[in-house]
Amino acid sequence: MKKILLGMLLAFPSILSAQYTGKVYVDTNHNGRYDKGETLMKGISVSDGLNVVQTDGKGQFTLPGHEKARFVFITTPSGYKTENAYYHRIEGKEVSYDFGLLRYNAVQTDGSHRFIHISDTEIGEAQGQDEWTEGMREYAANEKVAFIIHTGDICYVGGLNSHIKVMNSSNMPETQVFYAIGNHDLVAGKYGEELFEKIYGPTFYSFEVGNVHYIVTPMPGGDYSPSYRMNEVFSWMANDLKYVDKNKAIYVFNHTIPGECGCPDFKFTLKNQEVVDLLAHNLKAWLYGHWHVNHIYTHPDNQVAVICSSTPIYGGIDHASSAFRVMHIDAKGDFTSDFHYSYLDKKMVIASIQNHQSAISPDGTIPLTVNAYSTASPVVRMIYSCTSDGKVLLKNKPMKQQSDFAWTAEISLPSTAKGHYVTVIAEAQYANGEISKKTASFLYEDQQQPIVTDKDWNNLLGNPTHTGLVEDTLVAPRLAWTTNVGSNIYMSAPVVSEGFVYVASLDENETGKASITKIEAATGQIVWKSPLKSSVRNSIAIDGGLVFAQDVQGIVYAIDTKNGAIVWQKDLKIGVTPALNDGLVAKDGIVYAGTGYQLTAFKGQTGEIIWQNKDWGRGEGCVATLTLSEDNVLIGSRHWGALFGNNAETGKMLWQDWDKDLRFRAATPAAWGDVMYVTSANSLLMVENKTGRILIRKKLNYGVEVASTPLVTKDAIIFGTSNNGVVALDKETLEEKWHFKTREAMILSAPYQGNHPNTVETSPVLCGNQVYIGASDGTLYALDAQSGRLQWRHSMGAPLFATIAISGNGLFAVDFGGNVYGFSCELKKSR
Repeated sequence: MKKILLGMLLAFPSILSAQYTGKVYVDTNHNGRYDKGETLMKGISVSDGLNVVQTDGKGQFTLPGHEKARFVFITTPSGYKTENAYYHRIEGKEVSYDFGLLRYNAVQTDGSHRFIHISDTEIGEAQGQDEWTEGMREYAANEKVAFIIHTGDICYVGGLNSHIKVMNSSNMPETQVFYAIGNHDLVAGKYGEELFEKIYGPTFYSFEVGNVHYIVTPMPGGDYSPSYRMNEVFSWMANDLKYVDKNKAIYVFNHTIPGECGCPDFKFTLKNQEVVDLLAHNLKAWLYGHWHVNHIYTHPDNQVAVICSSTPIYGGIDHASSAFRVMHIDAKGDFTSDFHYSYLDKKMVIASIQNHQSAISPDGTIPLTVNAYSTASPVVRMIYSCTSDGKVLLKNKPMKQQSDFAWTAEISLPSTAKGHYVTVIAEAQYANGEISKKTASFLYEDQQQPIVTDKDWNNLLGNPTHTGLVEDTLVAPRLAWTTNVGSNIYMSAPVVSEGFVYVASLDENETGKASITKIEAATGQIVWKSPLKSSVRNSIAIDGGLVFAQDVQGIVYAIDTKNGAIVWQKDLKIGVTPALNDGLVAKDGIVYAGTGYQLTAFKGQTGEIIWQNKDWGRGEGCVATLTLSEDNVLIGSRHWGALFGNNAETGKMLWQDWDKDLRFRAATPAAWGDVMYVTSANSLLMVENKTGRILIRKKLNYGVEVASTPLVTKDAIIFGTSNNGVVALDKETLEEKWHFKTREAMILSAPYQGNHPNTVETSPVLCGNQVYIGASDGTLYALDAQSGRLQWRHSMGAPLFATIAISGNGLFAVDFGGNVYGFSCELKKSR
């Protein structure tokens, strides 16, 4: 009988190799092996990639194994991390695998914690990655972050080999790092995930922190075919979930959205027709990357959040800001989210005092605005003091936080300070205990010339054609007022109508802060604020007593300019991703909104649909604004795709430009008569409105993957660039006439543009002989239109992504911190 049994075992050696055993213990002395007396962990899930078992009272487990088993891995329990990895690769005849756990202090007693989500870093080598990783590493240590999750596109062979060197659980000792596989991480080999597995371990696994069970799942496919099949992943997931308390929250990480994983309704059907319903397992959120955008979408039927985070290294495909997302998880497993922007080391500017001048309110108070930010640690307190003639006037007065950048206060000075220089000392206190200070001085004098508006500035660059010309010359701008709308402002340029300024704000964390705000142009006083469902990232417009906006969820709003009431709103039903980042345009009672098949013409007063585009679809998120030419062509675009011309009356597509060499990126065209000017693919293009025929293409030696609309003057074409500041080409020869190099961008926004770029996303505006333009370096500039020489500047200390507006002697600007600035200028009427 013994001989028969031995013969059977020898005939089927896989029976021997398929059995895996081991134990899970607390490695108290950190020596990487179990020592007598160390705590053995009961109830820890252990898997071979299909089967899941739990350790017994002695911390031991036995796994049956399966045909495709390549790893033994554990579900790391809350409050612990592993010394080297949460997995062991199955090697040769080895069948015993132990796991040593280390305690670490990143979870509150009630289970609340925070983690960092990043994606799509797409690095090629380890060199040059220290800047963005250093800030994130310091933040993780300062704020006791429980873990960092990278949801794929690490990227290609070079990135896979390099990324682990700059970001792993060893060189980030205060936290632990997990990785998911993206489409570009499936590379050539025996199977697509071979290299990923060699460096990062299994492509699907789970771990727990607090009262949350986190599940990492792989991209269904990519550049090379994987050996796994999604139904195998789902089978493992079903086994994994059998040991999860029903009261625990579930979070899933993947490189893409649920529909592309075969589970649009969060249900997985296995080969045996068993259904794994994540909603029945208390699913809270699905976090992903792939689209290079920052976007939260909450499913209305089940309240599950689908959350995308872009890259922390450079701008996203839709110009998402370079940042990492921090998820704050409470005791119940619910979340709030916020962003921390890369590359900023204790940046601080007193934005309301520049050029030895300050605004002064009618009541004699001085509005104080300070922008301050640091990647590694948030500002938790801001105070200010004032001195004059060696005497302390005010000391350690508190300021109010308005947004992640902006702090404000009203300074009341004694009348004896009039006619004297006053120095303001602002002090920022950071959560990690660090302190930074800035000083600025101004002459305390009577109120300056007030702002008096005249013509409306009712669309981006003043009109639906986006030409950005003001005949009068505005010089010597002086800040008249500043106010804050309570949340960030991105590429949504202010518009002006009947003496009021309107601005739209951003709320990428879906906390209810997005709004349209009406501000009195003369004083900066907020008249009303109309809350919106979600962020407005781009241009708004005014027509017929209504202000029009569209949010990232695809809802178009018409708001009464008198009282802020929403007159009508329409859901374009754009889907989960990408978000609607485009800007809209309005003229003569019609508002044109949306993009792709959701591009729609509405009657402005009623919201009645006039037509909807049937001829072309959208692509990745685009930050261009629709342009309406004088010959009635509505010009839209598909990011990384084409430009499109539609008949503005009927909606019929007139043409599409599908030159793959151009790969249209971002910019809004400016329509001049029957032609338009636009930048794309390192080129300036002159295009016929009605046919789409490219009349002129001027190739450039720098990137123009920005939203900047070309300004056409009598002798130049001027535009912003992604890495070379502001450039002017001679109108006749198209050779460079001048260029003005701004400083380095504070926050990167241009896609794939790194290496400290001099980025300008905003569009230039011509006022007589001066060009006004804001930059990502946090500064508003006035340049001589002929030579490009600097005439004036005002430093805000937060990036300017939105184009200015002008009316009368008033110049209006906004910064990313949510500050709105009204400048009074000397006005020289043109003859």
